[in-house]
Amino acid sequence: MIEIYALPLVCLLLNFLAFAACLRFLFSRQGLYWIVPLFLTLFILWPNALKLYQVASNTARVSLPYSYLDLQPLLLSLFWYAMIVTFHYALKKTIRVNHYEEQVRKNLHEARYQMAVEMMIQGRKEKRRRQYYTKAPATKPIIDAYSASWTDLFDQR
Repeated sequence: MIEIYALPLVCLLLNFLAFAACLRFLFSRQGLYWIVPLFLTLFILWPNALKLYQVASNTARVSLPYSYLDLQPLLLSLFWYAMIVTFHYALKKTIRVNHYEEQVRKNLHEARYQMAVEMMIQGRKEKRRRQYYTKAPATKPIIDAYSASWTDLFDQR
């Protein structure tokens, strides 16, 4: 009974892996190259999903000893997944990333960040220094609460 579901399920799983790989590569640097394979994967996935649904809904129609024509979706799924993996490695080899430009850009961003942090720290130090040196020096407090003669008596003792 389980062998009835094996062939359509394996085909559908291979197509799902191909779809997931295309979707993952779609968000990479070479994402534009993966739009067409993504749609082709969907067109291959749809009949396999329908075949699995037909097997699940009516198991009496399935002939168990599979013929060559019944194995074609499996072979197509295997071939398509292999093509996606091959296409990915071919794109990796032909489209090189300019590592020098990438490192220069990364170093520039890091230098700008470090400069901003240093300016912030210098600003804090400068503010503290200005506050420290601009405060008025100690002075004799002038309080009009007591008369001068009263305070002079206190200072003489």
